[in-house]
Amino acid sequence: MKYWVYMNGEVPGSYTPEELSSLDGFTATSLVCPAEGEILEKNWRSSGEFSDIIKILKEKDAKMPPLNPDVNHLIDTTGARLFSHVANLMKELENHREERALAISLQRQIIDLKEQLHQSREKNSSLEKCAARIPELEESLRKEQTRLQNAQSTLKTTEDNLSQTKFELEKARIDLENARRRLGDSANDLAIRNRLVDKLSRDLSEKEASLVKSLDLIRRLEEDFNRLYPLESKKKGSGQAQAAACAQPSAAATAPAPKPSKTQHNAPNGHPKNTEPEAHGAVTDFLKKFVSKYEH
Repeated sequence: MKYWVYMNGEVPGSYTPEELSSLDGFTATSLVCPAEGEILEKNWRSSGEFSDIIKILKEKDAKMPPLNPDVNHLIDTTGARLFSHVANLMKELENHREERALAISLQRQIIDLKEQLHQSREKNSSLEKCAARIPELEESLRKEQTRLQNAQSTLKTTEDNLSQTKFELEKARIDLENARRRLGDSANDLAIRNRLVDKLSRDLSEKEASLVKSLDLIRRLEEDFNRLYPLESKKKGSGQAQAAACAQPSAAATAPAPKPSKTQHNAPNGHPKNTEPEAHGAVTDFLKKFVSKYEH
């Protein structure tokens, strides 16, 4: 380990124990401190308190011839005085350092207090300025509270309206679902009716076509019947003339009587026999059977 040494008012170093023993005037009472950190922060002690240094000094003394006892006493006395003087100097140095540190600390505290005082004055001035606005701020606060109450009442009314609207919306949704359901049922019924109408239309068209064909056939049969039985048609014409005569009696009185039909034959008892109604009935039955068969 190396040491600092205090000699002749100076602090040379750092030295090993062997180098310290070779210095002129270095004894067991010389002040030394380990060479670690700053010198002012060390605790100076006599070199005789360190085992490695005292060992080297003893070896050196063993090699040197013995001195006069008076000289040794003088050296010890001088070393003790010197050690006392150095200790006093170190104490004064420590006191000066503490005083300086205290002065620096006080200066810093004074500076901090001045800054705090300046900040307090600025804060006080700002508070005084703000104090003048307190009534205005209170009035603004009252207005804001009034607005807040109005807003709360408006919000409550809006919430009530919203609840009512939600209820009406739910009711409208239910009605809409029912209407959609009814619309679906109506659409199904309409589709069924449309199918029925289409079917009836087709059936009616077929019936109309059948009726047209039947009427055409009846017309042709009537024409054939008129060609085959012209007297029957004449009787029909005379019947129509009699009906007109009944409507006009004077004209009927002067009208000539119809001529007898050529198709009438004398019956065995002397009365004429009319065969035209039987033929007409047979033709009518044939037409009915034919039309019913054609329709089916």
